[in-house]
Amino acid sequence: MTSPARTSVVTAPVQTSETPVAGEEAAATDSGPVAITIDGLGKRYGTGPLVLEDINLSIEAGQFVCLLGASGCGKSTLLNIIAGLEKPTEGAVTVASGKAAVMFQDAALFPWLTAGRNVELALKLRGVPRKERRREALELLDLVNLADAAEKRPHELSGGMRQRVALARSLAQDRKVLLMDEPFAALDAITRDLLHEELERVWRQTGRTIVFVTHNVREAARLGQRILLMSSRPGRIVNEWTITDTGSRRIESPEVARLGDEITDQLRKEIRRNAA
Repeated sequence: MTSPARTSVVTAPVQTSETPVAGEEAAATDSGPVAITIDGLGKRYGTGPLVLEDINLSIEAGQFVCLLGASGCGKSTLLNIIAGLEKPTEGAVTVASGKAAVMFQDAALFPWLTAGRNVELALKLRGVPRKERRREALELLDLVNLADAAEKRPHELSGGMRQRVALARSLAQDRKVLLMDEPFAALDAITRDLLHEELERVWRQTGRTIVFVTHNVREAARLGQRILLMSSRPGRIVNEWTITDTGSRRIESPEVARLGDEITDQLRKEIRRNAA
C-alpha cells in the first residue's frame, strides 16, 4: 500500500509541498493531545467487498478535519464507526473523551417542539436539571445566532435555520468531538456560505474537535485545518493537506480556489485510477 502524501498549505498565498508520510499512519502533529485514534481499521458488510481498508489516523484535539472523496468511498461509513453507530470488521477506533456528538444532513428536528424545546430535549437526555435547561438552551441558540427563534417550530424556520438548531442540539450533548455528515449539502450556496461562517465561529469559540464529511471540494478547502482525501472502494486515506494559516478563509478567495483546484486534480486522478 502506498503511503498517503501530506501537503502543507500556507493560505496567503497558497503554497504546497508534498512529502511522504513516515510509516503508514497519517498522524496529527505533536503540538497537542490526540482526540481520535484509528488503528488498522477495515470494514466489510457480510461477504461483500471491502468498504474501508487499513485506515490509520490520529486527529488532534481541537482540530477541524474534513473527509473528502467520491461518492461511495466510505466517508460516512468511517464517520459512523467513529460515532459508534457501526462496528469495524477489523482494527480499532478510540475517542479519547468517550462518545461523540453527531450531526447529519437532515436536521431531524421534532416538528411538534419549538427550536428551544428541541435543544432542551438533548439537555434533558444529558441529565441537566429542568430549571437549568431553558437557560442553557437559549445560550446555545444564541451561540448559533438563533436566540430570537426559540419559540418557533421547525416548519416556521428556513433550511439554514433548522440546521443551526440541529447544531445547537449537537452542542447541547456537551461532547468534545462533533461528527458532521454533509450537514449543509441540501442548502443553497449563499445559505451554505453563511453557515460556514457560523460553524467556524462556533468551532473557534468552543474548541470542539470536528470531523466533517463532504463531497464539496471548495467546502473542504474553506473549512478544514486538515483535509483527508479518500480513495474509492476500498476507502483508504491517500492524500492529506494541512492548512498552516490559522486565519479565516472566504470560499471565494483566491487561496481557497487554488487549494480547491489542487484537491480536485488529485480527486480526479483517484477517480480515474479506480475506474481503470
